[in-house]
Amino acid sequence: MEINAETKVLGLLGNPVGHSLSPLMHNKTFARMGLNCVYLPFQVLAEQLAGAMESILALNLQGVNVTIPFKEAVIPYLDQLSPIARECGAVNVIKNENGRLVGYNTDGTGFVAALRDEAIKVEGSRVLFIGAGGAARSLAATLGQEKAAHLDFLDTDYDRARSLTGLINGFGNCSAHAAHMNEASFRETSSRADIIINCSPVGMYPGVDQVPVASLDAVDGRTVLCDIIYNPLQTSLLKMGQTIGLKTINGLAMFVNQGALTLDILLGVNPDREYMKAVLEERLGQG
Repeated sequence: MEINAETKVLGLLGNPVGHSLSPLMHNKTFARMGLNCVYLPFQVLAEQLAGAMESILALNLQGVNVTIPFKEAVIPYLDQLSPIARECGAVNVIKNENGRLVGYNTDGTGFVAALRDEAIKVEGSRVLFIGAGGAARSLAATLGQEKAAHLDFLDTDYDRARSLTGLINGFGNCSAHAAHMNEASFRETSSRADIIINCSPVGMYPGVDQVPVASLDAVDGRTVLCDIIYNPLQTSLLKMGQTIGLKTINGLAMFVNQGALTLDILLGVNPDREYMKAVLEERLGQG
């Protein structure tokens, strides 16, 4: 594909972004679909965020994905939020709609789709979150909508975990509890969990040997252990779960699903998700 004045520019805002495989996945997909588009990573410092948001309009970008640590910080710069983004207070897609910046969130939808692919039941389940940042907010809102029975939030920042409990008050009979992330609170809550989700960056490349918990000894053998990290495919946490026989789900399916939803929002196209997954598996397998 020849880049020219008609090329639509998409990108990723975050810090760090060097580890992200979004550019690879999307640019390969553009080439396969014959789309005159390019996807670029933009590493932005916190003090540069306002300028970065202005640049979306000044440079007429089609839109961007948003990752750590800006999923909540970008909201004051947006003109409009989708219902789910407003509900969860976090954004991972920004579309430039004729000079207006509109925020969306596809994390939760992508994660629930990954659970459905594995025939994991959400309704009536007890879910434990490790980490209560922007990704956790989106997943929590979506799981609440899907009629999960109870959500536990653990974070090293207790106030951040506590803020998430109010998020699900409007979701029928779903209840919530927050606690400071430590081994005692993890043991207590994990023993009752049907699904455990690592929503923290602990274990993400390049810190692949790190784990957010010291032990899974209290976890019931029927619990499903999920990690939203996709690089590496098998985090140290998931390996810990596999050694004691837990069913594990890595972050690849969620990543592919939210990536496909991004292209639907920004370009109005429906990409081949199996191809996107194959692109990532090939690269991660080599890594």
